[in-house]
Amino acid sequence: MKSGPLTIRPFEARDRAAWDAMWAGYLAFYETSLPAEVSEDTWTRFVGKAPGHIGLIAEGGDGPLGFAHAILHPGTWSPKPVCYLEDLYVNEAARGQGAGRALIEALAQRGRAEGWLRLYWQTARTNNTAQYLYDRLATRTDWLRYDLDL
Repeated sequence: MKSGPLTIRPFEARDRAAWDAMWAGYLAFYETSLPAEVSEDTWTRFVGKAPGHIGLIAEGGDGPLGFAHAILHPGTWSPKPVCYLEDLYVNEAARGQGAGRALIEALAQRGRAEGWLRLYWQTARTNNTAQYLYDRLATRTDWLRYDLDL
């Protein structure tokens, strides 16, 4: 898929069908599913610009190619906010054309302009494709993640 020039912009209501398809692809990649009401709530928070929620679409000549969900929050080591890039997805046919990089760079540019301390994210240890990009954009840390489901 050759998509032409990329545009990165905030979610709009008209993106719903494309987001639904990409969200389903993202969940399938991680071999998981969510109840419809969870996905509905996620969409509503990002398109409605709930405080701290940043939803971005990467758009090419063929329409939406990918998305980013980010959460801006306070930290304890600085008065500056930090931003967690929680979800990043690019349609399989559009991968390798710069959409993922453009989404991350758009968040980083916003963070510099707004005075954030950092932008951070994680990925599965087996997601080598994503790590190939991430290793070129940021510093890989030695931190491990632990989850305590409540």
